[in-house]
Amino acid sequence: MKLTRDIKNRTFKIFIFSNSLIALAFGLFGSFYLIFINKIGGSIENFGFAVGLVILFRAITSFVAGKYSDKIGRKPFLIIGGYSSVIIVLLYTLINSLWQLYALQIFNGIISAIFEISEQAFLGDITYKNKRGSDLGKYFATIGIVEAISVFIGGVLVGKFGFKIIFYLVSLIFFISTTIMLKLKEKN
Repeated sequence: MKLTRDIKNRTFKIFIFSNSLIALAFGLFGSFYLIFINKIGGSIENFGFAVGLVILFRAITSFVAGKYSDKIGRKPFLIIGGYSSVIIVLLYTLINSLWQLYALQIFNGIISAIFEISEQAFLGDITYKNKRGSDLGKYFATIGIVEAISVFIGGVLVGKFGFKIIFYLVSLIFFISTTIMLKLKEKN
């Protein structure tokens, strides 16, 4: 199926909305991650190692994820990445040691690569060359503003309710966002 202009525009709007929810989720706990690691007995060095594991495994997985998103399609990888993120975030509520954190970070890096490569490629697929810069600017501005606002909100929520409620809320938001992505149209 070739995507018409109307379908591309509608798909772009759905994609902005669903990924704005993901940005909201990331902002809620992302900037307080160091404090979370400290609560399970970690230090600044452990934080660096944990973040490094995500980046390393995202990099290792990116090539394969990109190659197969070209063959299979972007949408399946977006859906797999989104629903896997629900599980990852819920697992943060169960971990209580650094080795569990590190194992989760490796999984997180793999899933991040699957989602992020497909996200970027899908944006290219649903935007037109003559206004791609404008559309990408709109997309990343929206995502950035939502994430910034949610960081402010996240600080208040973590302070009042603790980390577990944030992880449950973030998982719910990831679930809703990914379910919305099921409505995305992708060219064959």
